[in-house]
Amino acid sequence: MIDMRKLIKCFFVMVLASTISIKSNADRPNILWIYVDDQSPWYSSYGDKLVETPNIDELASQGVIFERAYAPTPVCAPTRSAIITGAYTIRTGTHDMRSGRIPEYQIYLPEDVTTLPQVFREAGYETYNGTKDDYNFSYKRSDLYSIPRNLSTKLVYSEGSSSGYGKQVKGPQGAGDWRDVPNNQPFFGQMQVAGGKSVGNINEVLANYGARPIAPKDVSVPGQYPDTPLVRQHIADHYNSIQRTDHEVGQTIARLKADGLWDNTIIFLFSDHGSDLPRSKEFCYIEGLHVPLIVVAPGMQDTLKPGTRRTDIVDLLDIAASSLALAGVPIPAYMDSKNLFDKDYSRDYVFSSADRMSNVIDRVRSVISPRYHYIRNFMTDRPLFNWGHREMHALSKNEPTSFLEIRNLYKEGKLTPAQAAGYGPRVAEELYDLKNDPNELINLAVDPAYQKTLDEMRAQLEGWIEETDDKGQHPRSEAAMNEILGRFPKSWLKSPEFVGKDI
Repeated sequence: MIDMRKLIKCFFVMVLASTISIKSNADRPNILWIYVDDQSPWYSSYGDKLVETPNIDELASQGVIFERAYAPTPVCAPTRSAIITGAYTIRTGTHDMRSGRIPEYQIYLPEDVTTLPQVFREAGYETYNGTKDDYNFSYKRSDLYSIPRNLSTKLVYSEGSSSGYGKQVKGPQGAGDWRDVPNNQPFFGQMQVAGGKSVGNINEVLANYGARPIAPKDVSVPGQYPDTPLVRQHIADHYNSIQRTDHEVGQTIARLKADGLWDNTIIFLFSDHGSDLPRSKEFCYIEGLHVPLIVVAPGMQDTLKPGTRRTDIVDLLDIAASSLALAGVPIPAYMDSKNLFDKDYSRDYVFSSADRMSNVIDRVRSVISPRYHYIRNFMTDRPLFNWGHREMHALSKNEPTSFLEIRNLYKEGKLTPAQAAGYGPRVAEELYDLKNDPNELINLAVDPAYQKTLDEMRAQLEGWIEETDDKGQHPRSEAAMNEILGRFPKSWLKSPEFVGKDI
C-alpha cells in the first residue's frame, strides 16, 4: 500500500529543491521573529493612548498592523508549539501546558509534521533561536537550529526536581543571533524582548529609560474586574511593561539597521498571548487571545504596503505559513497555517483551545467570528477559576495579589454577577457580541434571540473538533497524570484552601 504521507512529503521536498535553486542567497530575505511574552496590544498604534509606544508605532508605520489577531491558545507553550509547527495543538497532541517533559511521558510530533526551522534549513536557511523554545514535544535542538554549531543533541523534556517543580532540560539558552550567521547566508531567527512578565521592578527600569511610569490612579478598570488598588496596580504594571517592550523593540531595530540587515529582513513582532490579568492568561476570553501582530518587509513594500491596517480576523498561527511564503519556500500540506498576504486569504472563524494549565485540568474551546465569540466549557463539574499555580504560589508565600483579592471578594459577596461568574457554577456555553460587549460581560447563549448565531458557532466548533480529531477529548494516560502531580509541591494538596478542590 502506498504511504500517502510519505508521498506528499517527497513531492514537497522535490518542489522545495526546485524552488530554492532559482534564487541566489543574496536575493533571499531574512526572517526575524520578535517574540513578546504575555502582552495585550495596549499600544498607541492600536488606539490605546495611555502610554506612548513610539518605536512600535514607527515599526507599524513601515509595514502592516493586524488589529484583530488572536492566539491559538491563551498560554505560552501550546501557542509556541502551534506556531513553530503551523498546526493546531489539538491536532498534534501538544495542547496541555508544558506537557511531555518527563522521561516517562514524551510527546512526539505526528510523522507527517515537522517544525518551521527544519523546513527553513531544508531550504538552505541558517536557523537560530536566541531565547526560549518552550515547545510541548520532544526534539533535538540541533535538528531545529544550525546556530550555534555545537548545539546539544539531548532530547528536550522536563524532569522533576526535589522541590516538586519541573526543571527544563534543553540545549544552551541565549543560543544564537543574526551576527552568528555566515555572510551572505539568509536566516530564520527568533528572539525575545521583555513583555508582561517580571514587572517587580518595572518602575526602576523605566526610570533608567527616562520614561514616566503609569500610576494606578491613571488606569481604567474594565467591568470584568472589581476596582481595587491591587487590580489597578496589576493593570498599571502591564501598561508599564509595554513601555519597556517599546524601548527594547527600538534597540533591536537600531541594531538591525546598524548591521545593514534592515532592507533585506522581514520582521514579525507579536505576543504569544494576552496579558497575565486574572481572566486573561490561560483563559479563552478575548483578553487572553487578542495579541499584537505587526509585519514589516522593507524590501517588499509592494506586498506589504507601509501603513496598512488590517481589520479582518486572523490567526496568530498564520505567521508560520506567511514566513515561508514571503521567503519563497513552499508551505507544507499538513499546516493549518495560511499565508496572511495571499490575495485570497480569509478566515471566517478563528479557533482556539485551552486544556491543562500547570496543575489545573480543563478543556475549553473557542470560536471567534468577525462579530461574535463562542466558548464551550466541557468540564462543568469545576469552576472556571480553579486553584491554579499563580494563586497557590501567592497563598504559600502569603503574598497579596489581585488573584487572591478577587477570590476573597467573591467569598464576601462583593462582586458583580459578571465578575463572580468564574467562581460559581459553570455554564457549558458562552456567547458574546464583540461589537457591543468587547469586555464579554453579557452571556448571550441563554438569549433566544441569538439561537441562530449560537447554532452556527456550535456547528463550526463541532466541525473543527471532528476535523482535527481533537486530542483533548481523550483520557490522559497514567504517565501524563503523574507529570501533572509532580509539577507542584505536595504541600499544596494539604492547604485548607485547596483540600477537596479539583485539579
